Amino acid sequence: MKRLFGPLIAASLMSVSPLASAQDDAPAPLEVEDSDTLALPDVSPHWIITEDNWAGGANRIFDGETGKMLGQLHITQLASTAADPAGRYFYTAETVWTKHNRGTRQDYLTVRDAKTLKVLREISLPGRLLVGNRKNLVGISGDGRHAFVYNMDPANSIAVVDLGAGRVTKTVEVPGCSLVTGFGKDGGITLCSDGTAGLVSVGQRKEPVVTTSEAFFSAENDPVFDNFAVNALTAEAVFLTYSGKVVSASNKGTLKLGEPWSLQEAAGYPVGTTAPLNVNWYPGGRQPLAYNSRADRLFVLMHMGEFWSQKVPGQEIWVFEASTRKLLKRVKLPGSITDLAVSQDAAPLLFLGSEGTLFVWDALTLEPKHEIEEAGHGMLLVPAVGP
Repeated sequence: MKRLFGPLIAASLMSVSPLASAQDDAPAPLEVEDSDTLALPDVSPHWIITEDNWAGGANRIFDGETGKMLGQLHITQLASTAADPAGRYFYTAETVWTKHNRGTRQDYLTVRDAKTLKVLREISLPGRLLVGNRKNLVGISGDGRHAFVYNMDPANSIAVVDLGAGRVTKTVEVPGCSLVTGFGKDGGITLCSDGTAGLVSVGQRKEPVVTTSEAFFSAENDPVFDNFAVNALTAEAVFLTYSGKVVSASNKGTLKLGEPWSLQEAAGYPVGTTAPLNVNWYPGGRQPLAYNSRADRLFVLMHMGEFWSQKVPGQEIWVFEASTRKLLKRVKLPGSITDLAVSQDAAPLLFLGSEGTLFVWDALTLEPKHEIEEAGHGMLLVPAVGP
């Protein structure tokens, strides 16, 4: 035993020595990088936000020029989103409960930085309507100072939010009216069941003032699509009835309406009627029209059917020169298209949404540019940014 003890120690020391040498020659520990968040470029008029508000989770932001996704707005179910006209923020009207699906209800307007998508502020709301796939439930005034949030608790009303102060300044009752979005420098527009539109004006007044237009549709016999086209910056809106009648509106301090005209008649067909069993071309889809005043273009999803077929997706897209009401193009659509949106610049892009797939076309030539799979299943929002 004595003779074995020494060799065992020597062997042990010999086995340790190479390991110690290897540790001495090991590379220095890697430096750990600090985590950061990439910033997005300035908001472009060619961006598109695809909503997914039935399921909740996220609204996706895509660059229409490249077809690439830029980021996501993480939202709650049945949230409604709007963009700041100056491109600084995204606003989302949201609702949560303290115990997920029960408990104390909390309604708020979330303010996110448009570059980092980080939450900057949460503004408490007195309530808001919970409904999916409606485009005009929250809007921002053209000067970016006020938000308008539609509510129905217990009566129809609009919460006017001072975005600078971060609080609701007034809840305005609008009996018989629903929806709201920004419309002009200091106003919002809402639709009313008596066939009129209401204009909520803030300006320098202590109290918001609501004025109404003359009647231009019949909610019972020939309703308008509630996802109407509107641009808060230019204070222009276009309404479309189920029968195919087009009515434009502008905010000149008061709400002014244009003369109604027929899509079918402009295309050389009989005027669309509300009579049953009268087969004709009719507008349809979830978000069936888009309008760009700078390019003087009106885009409408059309299908062959009869009155009350307004939910049928588009089979063709009809393009009109809005000022002359002249039909410029008719193009067969790639599948069942339910949603339309167009950018508001002089060289616009057209966005066509189906169940999950987003098509991006040149709005003037109708040349396809991108086809984006699994882009979203809800409304399409194009930021109307500008000076």
